[in-house]
Amino acid sequence: MDDITSLELGNDEYRPQKRLLTFIMRKREYPIPKDEERQPHPAQKANLIYKLFFWWLFPIMKVGYARTLQPNDLWLLTDDLKVEHYTEIFYTYLEQVRIKSKKKHIEKKCKERNEAVENSSLSIEEDLKDFVLSQWDIAEVVFLTFRKRLVSGIILACLSLCLMALTPLLTKYLIRYVEARTFGLQNSPGKAIGYSLGLTFMMFITGVMINHFFYMGLLVGGATKALLTNTILNKALKLNAKGRHKFPTGKITSMITTDLARIEIALIFQPLAIGLPVAAVIAIVILIVNIGVAAVIGIVIFLFFLAFLSVGAKKLFEYRDIVSKITDKRVNLIKEILNNLKMIKFYSWEHPYHKKVVQVRNQEVNVILKIQSLRNIIYSIALTLNGISAMIAFLILYALRGKTSSPANIFSSVSSFEMLSFFVFLIPQALSTTADMLMGFKRIGELFSAQDEERYQYYLTREDESEDAVKVTDGCFSWENFEDDVNDDESDDEKDREEREKDLERSGFKSESTFKGLQDVNLTINKGEFVVITGLVGSGKSSLLNAISGFMRCDSGEIDINGSLLLCGAPWIQNNTIRENILFGSEFDKEFYDKVVYACSLHIDLDNLPGGDFTEVGEKGITLSGGQKARINLARAVYANKDIILMDDVLSAVDSRVGKHILNQCLLGLLKDKTRILATHQLALIGQADRIIFVNRDGTIDIGTMADLNASNSEFNNLMTFSKSEDDDELDDTTDVVDEKAEYIVSSDEEEEDSHLDYNLNKDAAKGKIIADEERAVNQIKNEVYLNYIKYGAGKLTIWGFLALYLFVLAISTFCSIFTNTWLSFWVSQKFEGRSNGFYIGIYVMFNILSPIFLTISFIVLITMTTLSSKNMNLKAIDKILFAPMTFLDTTPMGRILNRFTKDTDVLDNEISENMRFFFVNAAQLVGTIILFIVFIPWIAVALPVIAFVFVLIANYYQASNREVKRLEAILRSFVFNNVNEVLSGLSVIKAYKSQTRFAKISDKLVNRANEATFIVFANQRWIAIQLEIVASCLVLLVSLLCCFKVFDISPATVGLLMTYSLSIASSLSNLIRTFTEVENYMNSVERLCHYAQKLPQEAAYTIDSTEPPSTWPREGGIEFDKVNMRYRPELPLILKGLTFTIAPHEKVGICGRTGAGKSSIMTALYRLSELETGKILIDGVDISKIGLKSLRSHLSIIPQDPVLFNGTIRSNLDPFGEHSDEWLWNSLRKSGILTADEIVEAQKLDKSTRSENLPKFHLDKVVDNEGENFSLGERQLVSFARALVRESKILILDEATSSVDYETDHKIQQTIASEFSDCTILCIAHRLKTIINYDRILVMDKGQVSDFDSPWKLFNTPGSLFREMCDKSNITEEDFVNRA
Repeated sequence: MDDITSLELGNDEYRPQKRLLTFIMRKREYPIPKDEERQPHPAQKANLIYKLFFWWLFPIMKVGYARTLQPNDLWLLTDDLKVEHYTEIFYTYLEQVRIKSKKKHIEKKCKERNEAVENSSLSIEEDLKDFVLSQWDIAEVVFLTFRKRLVSGIILACLSLCLMALTPLLTKYLIRYVEARTFGLQNSPGKAIGYSLGLTFMMFITGVMINHFFYMGLLVGGATKALLTNTILNKALKLNAKGRHKFPTGKITSMITTDLARIEIALIFQPLAIGLPVAAVIAIVILIVNIGVAAVIGIVIFLFFLAFLSVGAKKLFEYRDIVSKITDKRVNLIKEILNNLKMIKFYSWEHPYHKKVVQVRNQEVNVILKIQSLRNIIYSIALTLNGISAMIAFLILYALRGKTSSPANIFSSVSSFEMLSFFVFLIPQALSTTADMLMGFKRIGELFSAQDEERYQYYLTREDESEDAVKVTDGCFSWENFEDDVNDDESDDEKDREEREKDLERSGFKSESTFKGLQDVNLTINKGEFVVITGLVGSGKSSLLNAISGFMRCDSGEIDINGSLLLCGAPWIQNNTIRENILFGSEFDKEFYDKVVYACSLHIDLDNLPGGDFTEVGEKGITLSGGQKARINLARAVYANKDIILMDDVLSAVDSRVGKHILNQCLLGLLKDKTRILATHQLALIGQADRIIFVNRDGTIDIGTMADLNASNSEFNNLMTFSKSEDDDELDDTTDVVDEKAEYIVSSDEEEEDSHLDYNLNKDAAKGKIIADEERAVNQIKNEVYLNYIKYGAGKLTIWGFLALYLFVLAISTFCSIFTNTWLSFWVSQKFEGRSNGFYIGIYVMFNILSPIFLTISFIVLITMTTLSSKNMNLKAIDKILFAPMTFLDTTPMGRILNRFTKDTDVLDNEISENMRFFFVNAAQLVGTIILFIVFIPWIAVALPVIAFVFVLIANYYQASNREVKRLEAILRSFVFNNVNEVLSGLSVIKAYKSQTRFAKISDKLVNRANEATFIVFANQRWIAIQLEIVASCLVLLVSLLCCFKVFDISPATVGLLMTYSLSIASSLSNLIRTFTEVENYMNSVERLCHYAQKLPQEAAYTIDSTEPPSTWPREGGIEFDKVNMRYRPELPLILKGLTFTIAPHEKVGICGRTGAGKSSIMTALYRLSELETGKILIDGVDISKIGLKSLRSHLSIIPQDPVLFNGTIRSNLDPFGEHSDEWLWNSLRKSGILTADEIVEAQKLDKSTRSENLPKFHLDKVVDNEGENFSLGERQLVSFARALVRESKILILDEATSSVDYETDHKIQQTIASEFSDCTILCIAHRLKTIINYDRILVMDKGQVSDFDSPWKLFNTPGSLFREMCDKSNITEEDFVNRA
């Protein structure tokens, strides 16, 4: 593996590993099981002993010790552990709780109005309008779903905590025995052995029960996370328009990634809330028995601190609320960056976007630092509370009695105070995690209460023999408008709103570009008819298709559908193979599939791909051209084989030749017996239609033949002047005539293509793989990762400076903590003769005060480092993503990248510091305790190497498998997140194909796969804890026997001291390995984020000062391509081959060629999105490879093929970083033909406070929804055009920028280009030849090379030229040419 990455890729290779004990293990091979060989999860069928000690894990641990574990080594989940099982139960209880809560809500509403439910003045529906499931409702449903496990967990928690609280009683009797033996009153060894064994056994049983309780909690947490992931996703698939607006993709993603992770952790701590009070009462009783009234004062101190903790916890809740909103904002911003990175690169917006992320991240980190500081102050007080309370109690005891009590009472009380502090220590954790959980439940409750999409009651579907397929009677349709969330907090009562609406009317603003909806729609379409819908941009063509398919709100009228119907809208491509994208869950029928591939003109593309239709496409089809996406989208719809197929502009992204093929072979061929309704701007298709629907500007429609509409509709007539249509009955090109009765009549060109029907011959499916395997480290985390982590957080202190400071503070803190009780033993036994009680008390008080101070300082030092490291690493990773080449994004799923900035960042922000703190405190305490033992009982030193060796063996055996399973879990979990992101981005397509159930099953499968690893991780953690309990019990037994038999001359007070600390050995050992493992597991997140922050491939230099061109460059705009060879990735074939041409300054050049000829690749080369293999490109004589990317890209303007709109307003879309005046922006809207000068004047008169929903559609303050959903494709292209106009560049590139606008708008845009860009160089990549036939020259591309390059007129008059052939296909004649030179 090379040095590019510090991580190894996960795969199914057999990789044996060398471990500590490999030399004594049997040399046995463990083959990786095949799918059918995998074993079921053994926990249920294991015997009692194996269940008790988690020994049923040995089979997988044995394999993990011998070699690296792979996904197929994991056990299959049994039915009781599968997510489907839980989800079914969850939905049952959710419905019951919903009914109960609704009833309560209605009763509450009636009570507020002083009415009885029976006599309510409002309807039930009216009362339930504001009904929302509360966090307590969701909590109740979760409890009912898992009540068996939760109740078992509660019982185990209560029993183990009570036993723990009773332990000091046995310690007390053991110290009394030593006391009696010291005075010669006891000599019976039986009692000594009895007390020692009793204490050890009690401690061991407590440990086993605690571990089983934690296992129950972890299982419930994991299962809850799994079922809520699926239920949230299922709900997202059902939301109506208002719900989708309130819960955009970013919010749902944040719920699934962040909220559910916190709910999972919180569920572990919930049973403690019930067990803690009982245990606390037992501890208090023991204290009162031991030291009487003085104990009460100590307990009062406890209560005082509890009150303080509750104030702190309340503040934590507030901060958590604030930070969750900022986190949502950051996640949405990062999603926006990842979705639109290509656009950000085109416009060189990397630095402004990075600045935006830095700003939000700084806000987030400031609150996180407050949360962490407050939480750590609470923890340090909780940890030292036992010492402070014991000190006050003993001082009062001394004041009351004038002396201390017996060593047995004192150290039994110290143990009880420790128990109490342990319980109090758990309280803040339980409180803060409960706060996080309830916050998550609240958001989930709101989501589950959102309305589902409901089919309009008069939307009727049937399947019978009658002639009509679609019938709409008196239909009025509109899109629902919702004010953006940014205005949610602004008070806006009805009166204000009415006044604003009157202002609108008074200003006389009636924007023709504002789509009000469809009015009075009456149409009947018969079976087998081919109907074309056309109209101006934004008139409502797509809306009419949505209305017919039931996706647009119907205000009145009736829709009657006869047969199965499918809407083929905007292309949505899954991160899967091309074949799977076309099949989309349907059965594979090779004969029909081949016909579909041919009809949609995909056969040549598939033939050119090394993996054929097994080729994977990147997320959202990122590796495909716009034309390929459109054709795969169409092929999917055709393969679905529905009776009625609605197509939204499916031919806009393909060239005329391919368009003609699809028209003949697909729309008029394969689909000839289907009812076809096509919305399009390509008026050449109109002649082929049986009838035409023209959507008027006012939302009404006219339907009829071309002759009817020409006679009756002036707007239609006007539109037709911009495009000469084909004859109604037959095409001029006789080779393209389609005989309705024939299966296929193939044109002469297409006969040549027919050989490509065998597109999958000699194809290697393995070559189709483009998505890189997720990075997966094996074995332990490298030291480099730890050092990098500290480096990012240490700042000026440096790594070693930070370590020195932290370890010094930690050592002082631990010394103060341990020496406090040691000094107490000195005081009780009056160790130093002749010293007064005041001497002992003074030093005892001093150590008790220093202990929390130094502990708090050590915590603050640590969390400052971890928080700063998280912040800096996250920002560095974002910076690297912004400057990563497009090839990285082509081969990396967005879900994987997003995982770095959601789950991994959350781990760095919240989880890792918690576990690091625990680890260092435990390690320091353990070292201190062992030193204490050796000082008083030197013989312990003899046993320590043996105990240490056993400890290391157990830890090593555990780490081998646990580390790998945890890493597998991270990878399998990222598949879940990838699926979530993909489903959320393709909701409309999934609904159109009615594939909700199929995607729910895919989600179930992925979640179960991830849980196979998760549940083993949970059991693994309990396995190590129980094995260490055995080791610790042996040590406790040894210490207690040595103390009882007085092998060394030690006082009863010292015995009390040693027994007090020996009791904590088990938890310290267990916590040490657990927290170390957790830290190491969490360091995977650091490793992954570190990999992004340091080792991502980067584009060429962004700025190069030495070759910075002058600010006026390019002054002329001349472009020269010199023998350019380019490929998108090293393993792919050349896409541009020896490309050489020169474009003169101010020249307007049209670029055309069939799909995949390399037209858009010219733009890629110009922008250096992919670097050239050989050759060079010069702009005004400057070699663009020698200058910085910013210098290059900021001087070019582009209107890309896929128009991108960002969340925000029209203003923020045109000028996201406020670099231009409003006047300039209005002017760009005018130039682009979106608004007229008069409309702009009227729009500027509007009050600044006017709500977005009342603004004209293209007002600068009009809200743009998620990815511009509230604008049609054509409108989005116009806004993209306006955005390009805002930048005054000498070179403008249009990449099929007008493919989705009507001919009239296209004509306007071309006029604007001619007038506004007369002194600019323009490259226009176009499928519509009419767009470019009056340009200065035409560059015809074919297979990555120049086929022809001359004036349009000369090329048209060159017989046999590719351009002439394309003109003939598009019915372009001599009359269409204005420039005949």
